[in-house]
Amino acid sequence: LLDCGPVRLPPRALSELRDLHVRNLAVIAEAEIEFGPGLNVLTGETGAGKSIVVDSLALLSGARASSDLIRSDAPTLSVTGIFEPRGQTWRKILAAAGIDGSGEVLSVRREISRAGRNRVFLNDQPATLSLLSTLAPEILRIHTQREELGLVSPELQRTWLDRSAGAEAEQLGRRVRTSFAAYTEVAARLEGAEGNERLRQERIDLLGFQVSELDAARLQPAEDRDLKLERERLRHAETIVAALGSSYGALFEQDGAASEKVAQALRWLQEIAGWEPAVERWTGTLDSTRVTLEDMAGELRQHLERIEIDPSRLGEVEERLAVIERLTHKYARDCSGLVELRQQMAQELDDLRADENLRQELEREVEKALNHYRREAEELSQARRVWGRSLAERVHHELAELALGKARFAVSLDHRRRDESPLQIEGMPVEFSSHGFDRVTYQLAANPGEDPAPLSQSASGGELSRIYLAVQLAIRASGPAAASTLVFDEVDAGIGGAEASALGDKLGRLASGGQILVVTHLPQVACFGDHHFRVEKGVHRGRTLTRVVPLTDRSRVEEVARMLAGSQVTELSLSHAQEMIASAVGESA
Repeated sequence: LLDCGPVRLPPRALSELRDLHVRNLAVIAEAEIEFGPGLNVLTGETGAGKSIVVDSLALLSGARASSDLIRSDAPTLSVTGIFEPRGQTWRKILAAAGIDGSGEVLSVRREISRAGRNRVFLNDQPATLSLLSTLAPEILRIHTQREELGLVSPELQRTWLDRSAGAEAEQLGRRVRTSFAAYTEVAARLEGAEGNERLRQERIDLLGFQVSELDAARLQPAEDRDLKLERERLRHAETIVAALGSSYGALFEQDGAASEKVAQALRWLQEIAGWEPAVERWTGTLDSTRVTLEDMAGELRQHLERIEIDPSRLGEVEERLAVIERLTHKYARDCSGLVELRQQMAQELDDLRADENLRQELEREVEKALNHYRREAEELSQARRVWGRSLAERVHHELAELALGKARFAVSLDHRRRDESPLQIEGMPVEFSSHGFDRVTYQLAANPGEDPAPLSQSASGGELSRIYLAVQLAIRASGPAAASTLVFDEVDAGIGGAEASALGDKLGRLASGGQILVVTHLPQVACFGDHHFRVEKGVHRGRTLTRVVPLTDRSRVEEVARMLAGSQVTELSLSHAQEMIASAVGESA
């Protein structure tokens, strides 16, 4: 009776939540769930605690926590998820925070204490809640009636619209990104030039004055050192003349001068040369000394003859030194340093005066780059209008089978005004970026006669979940529509019968090659699951406990039968459950 035919084996997910461990969360004392690729369904009686599992996943996605979630007899709660993420973005996020992400899996753990302490661990390394919130979209997206994470975001809606166009959107988007990067680069250079214009002009004025001041001084390298030496000679000219004259006289001119005495000593020694062998050496030294003294006396006489005592020259030197000392004190450099400084300032002055021509050239480059960006972004915008109509048609087709056949879905494109923007579209300054200047908004008229309005204003929680599902199916060309694990809670609210079966089929299709977790109360949805878990509530030693049980083939049929017939499971409901599961497997094969 319980043979359900061939088992559907989903392909290995490119990104998935592998294990979930929950401790002391509400009525769950401890639960460990091993999820698999494809569609994972969680079922159970009303009030059994199915949404508590979703709450635990919300904690792993960065949701704020309260100590009210902690089991009454426990000091702390903890939730740990082991993910096998897709792509490299998650590794880059971890690396930027200094956390090792070199492994193939990612461990995320939240701990909340009654004292209000909230701790986050990524790969067993402490992290912030902000970092977890940044990382979460790469691994997990939760869609519930209580909270929609991302569906109403204009940025995400724009991303999905572009993804629906495939290679064409990628090509146009790349051209827009390239032109935007070129514009921002040259605009930043111009902004720097214009932002410093006042400072630049002030610098030009200052340098011009300083160069003129140094030019007027006509400084020479080391001039200050030479002038100071000359000043000292002029100040002590009489002393110098007296010393030179006296020295000359003592060496050569006066009676008994040194040169005369050396000559006399030389004659005396020569008289005993025949008797004293050392005389030859002594006379040689004395003769050399005599010649040296005569040469030195000649230099002293020549230098003495050149000295002129000129009081007016001393005044000139003092005045020149006063000019130089004022400049060296002002610029904190010696004379040689001032000559070098003047050359540097003159070069800087030439460069600054040339900046005016550069700024004008930058203005022309900015205008050219902005015009190029406008052409690329306008082409992308025109294409998006075509893609939007096509996406809306495909979403309508999907919604028709999800009990939203009378709803009207539309993709609206408009612009966000920004008064200081240099880009004008239809005469209005608009905000723009590397993604273009369009603000994409998904709109819905849930009932006939209503005007379409943004999803955030027009769709209920259950409708948002089904719209998300329809959009994902509409934009998928092949493979999974999303890189992260998708979680749907109460996506089946308000539907049944054929629509419920269609919902299950669509969830199964979307989960192909990826991973979806869905909490459902409909057997038509549950029978499409690749992995089935039952959430059970019981009483143990007077305490209410909730546990999550993976179902085998037999217990799965029994669970689907319970969902069909209620607490009284019959042979007929078992047979019907078996047929539903077999049919779902056949449709998905």
